[in-house]
Amino acid sequence: MRIILTVLLFALAATTALGAGTITAQTSATVKSLNGLSGSAFDAAFFKALIPVHEEAVEIAMAATLNADHKDLLKWNQRVIERKNAQVRQMVKWLQKMGSRPGKRVVGVQTASVKKVRTLKSAGLEKAYVPMMASHLDQSAAIAAVAAKKASKSEYRAFAAGIVKVEKQESNMLRGWLRKWYGF
Repeated sequence: MRIILTVLLFALAATTALGAGTITAQTSATVKSLNGLSGSAFDAAFFKALIPVHEEAVEIAMAATLNADHKDLLKWNQRVIERKNAQVRQMVKWLQKMGSRPGKRVVGVQTASVKKVRTLKSAGLEKAYVPMMASHLDQSAAIAAVAAKKASKSEYRAFAAGIVKVEKQESNMLRGWLRKWYGF
């Protein structure tokens, strides 16, 4: 098991050293599905896809805050929690104006990622958490990139473009911290 974990960490280090984004199969499927929609159907599907991604990121960040060591990371956690919660509230309002509601919600849900983060402490936590959150940011940016081009309203496109910009910057920042703090 330790050998497998070591191999996975080296593979992760190789991709983070290259600054490569990590897009999951689920996110690729979401992006493909969104690309097949237009108009208000696209807008609603975009919000419904991004809300649970944001909510899970908040849950993971809150769990990590309990046992992380670096002050920069703790400050960033607070900012990302506040930002993503505000974005979720905005998306829910827009869905309500459309006469729709969010689909899947993960507020307070202990996903596998949340459970994993809760079991770790200090450097071990940060070595797992930082790339996990960088990947999460990559997922959000990939989904929002579609909306930055396809959303039916300019305010939705601007909202999505803002997410893409910030999430990409922060993903790179987190990967930089990982290299600086732990050498990978």
